[in-house]
Amino acid sequence: MTFNFETTTENSNWLDSLTEIGTQVYNSTPVDWIKYFLIVYTLVLLADVILLLILRGVGTDFRVGMLGADVPTTSRSKMKKRFDKIKKRLETQDMSQHKIAVIEADSMVDNLLSRVGYSGENMTERLGRLGVGQLDYQEDLLKAHQIRNQVIRQHDFNLDEKTAKETIDVYEKFLRYLEFI
Repeated sequence: MTFNFETTTENSNWLDSLTEIGTQVYNSTPVDWIKYFLIVYTLVLLADVILLLILRGVGTDFRVGMLGADVPTTSRSKMKKRFDKIKKRLETQDMSQHKIAVIEADSMVDNLLSRVGYSGENMTERLGRLGVGQLDYQEDLLKAHQIRNQVIRQHDFNLDEKTAKETIDVYEKFLRYLEFI
């Protein structure tokens, strides 16, 4: 049995007719309705998949995979504005404003650490439970937190401008390292 692959006018006419019929069917109104229906159906399915992924918490899984921890989604500009307000307190000569700046900066970092998932009731416990080198600036943060504790516990604690600035700088370095400000 042999096959003849040469095109003849008879085969060519048949192929042209078939192509024309296919084109007419493809461009017909019923097929257009089917195409529109399938497009809408695909978009609904895509929206369903996205909603199911959101409900499952894939955003958290993605942040853990990319950043190594569930870093909270916080607006960088809001964090920067908040930290700038804290730093403005250091511009005054009022020691009570310096104390408030240290307390607010510590609270900001402590809140962030708890939201990231470090366990403990307070910042001392959170930092204490970490292994050595597990968190950059860990020792600096612990020293800054100890200054904050002195401010809170010793009402007559004298917080000079230099110490307040150094303490705020530690918190700022840490927040910049995590890219929150």
